[in-house]
Amino acid sequence: MSLLNNLMAHPIDEGYAVAARTRPKDGGKKFRSRHRVMLVAATVVLGFLLAVAASQNYRSAPEAEKQRNELVDRINQADSRLTGLRNHQSDLADEVRRLQASGLSNDSSGAALQQKLDDLELQTGAVSATGPGLKAVIDDAKDADAKEGRLLDVDLQQLVNGLWTSGAEAVSVNGHRITSLTAIRGAGSAITVDYSSLTPPYTVLAIGDTSTMPARFAQSSGGQWVQYLVSNFDVRMTITTEDSLLVPADATIALRYAKVGSR
Repeated sequence: MSLLNNLMAHPIDEGYAVAARTRPKDGGKKFRSRHRVMLVAATVVLGFLLAVAASQNYRSAPEAEKQRNELVDRINQADSRLTGLRNHQSDLADEVRRLQASGLSNDSSGAALQQKLDDLELQTGAVSATGPGLKAVIDDAKDADAKEGRLLDVDLQQLVNGLWTSGAEAVSVNGHRITSLTAIRGAGSAITVDYSSLTPPYTVLAIGDTSTMPARFAQSSGGQWVQYLVSNFDVRMTITTEDSLLVPADATIALRYAKVGSR
């Protein structure tokens, strides 16, 4: 009981009381003063580091902008070179076809074979196509941001598929022929067609029967997809019927066939 009474009467060890009595009266003030000095020193050091970082960024900004511009120039030069090579390839392919046609026009069987080749090349996209059809111009919303109002690769895919199902015989996007081997993909914020980056607006040409294509396209899943974008995300699109369109050839297409031989 005496131990319990002692604990109740002196809950704090006497050593704490002795230390409190012997502590200098201005100790708290010295501690607070030391704390202020450390805080001021840390603030000065932090400000110095931020100033150094800002100075380095300011000095390196022109060099970074220069490197960016050089990279953009190299990309544009590569695109121009690629376009030139494709045009040269197309010219060579046309020359090969002319030589081929002159060699097959000597007899009736050769002429029939040439007609079959012409039909197959037209269907596969190896040669350009002309005729009436639809012209669709689709663009991002006027105030598009990174999340809404910006066209994606799937939107362009839906548009092209809708034109195919509505009876299109040949389709191109910004001058690139769409074939069974053409890929429409997204690369960052850009859309690539046949591995070439395109910028909006996107002009889609589709050769076909203008008397039936508009209604069939509006009823297709692709047409309804695009109409949903127009109604809900302010995507801009116009579709007109044209009397004459030119859909270019895909210069990378090479016509091949397999023939079963007798043993």
